[in-house]
Amino acid sequence: MKRFESPWWINRAFTAAAVVSLVFGILLTLVNLYGLTQPIRKPGLGVSDQTQLRFIPEDVWTYDQSLEALAALDKWRPPSELARQANRVVNQSLVHVSWQEVDPVAYRQLVPIWENYFLWAIGKFSGLPQFERYHYANYKRNLERGIGICGDASTILSSVLDEYDVPNRIISFDGHVVVEYEREDGVAELIDPDFGVELRMPLDKLQAYPEKAKERYLAAGYSEKEAETVKKAFQTRYHGYENTYDFMKKRYLFEEVSYWLKWTLPIFLIFLSGLYIVLLKNYRAGGSVDEK
Repeated sequence: MKRFESPWWINRAFTAAAVVSLVFGILLTLVNLYGLTQPIRKPGLGVSDQTQLRFIPEDVWTYDQSLEALAALDKWRPPSELARQANRVVNQSLVHVSWQEVDPVAYRQLVPIWENYFLWAIGKFSGLPQFERYHYANYKRNLERGIGICGDASTILSSVLDEYDVPNRIISFDGHVVVEYEREDGVAELIDPDFGVELRMPLDKLQAYPEKAKERYLAAGYSEKEAETVKKAFQTRYHGYENTYDFMKKRYLFEEVSYWLKWTLPIFLIFLSGLYIVLLKNYRAGGSVDEK
């Protein structure tokens, strides 16, 4: 009597790996499901922590309020009117924080593990500052978190204008970021969603007459110091970006892939380990095969 040898994949190492894979997949799935119940916005944002913030809207909108306001924008209105309305919505939807000073965990700058464990792990262990205090590429996630600085506000506005087919681009100066959009008459005009200011001038005029831009900020109620800071930024070199993707290519792609993988990875782990366990069970149930 001679017994056939077991298949190469039946051994303790493979069995242990299958069990670990199954447990790990289940844990990651539970983390993801828990994340569906958790907001990525700091509780009490703009209400109980005003001393730690920079620009605070009079009424801090919820994520749902922001989405409703954006959905209510009339796409049939002239681009100039639509852009100005969208600018006000974005400005109302974000609380401007002192990005390097607030608690990154409390303000969800470090992406919570239950929101995206890939982004969390990189931010927690890599030492990369751009992940320790993360700027979302997806504008809806930015709105949901409810905090940002000029770059966040500008990528949100640019993304919204893209959805309404208003030609625009992001203009990044050394120290400030704004949006340039094309009016219905084909003339380009600048708009600042971070401050909620309509500059009502093209880029060349802005750099030629920065004092006029400063007057816009003073008229909007900002201090001499704030207006002067922005004026100086407008006198620096700038770069134009066609859209949010162009503004942050690598992060944009990685973010979208990571949000897809955070669900597919545990599903794959559970499927793979489950398949192995079923095959192993069937093999053992069949018993050994004897050769006479």
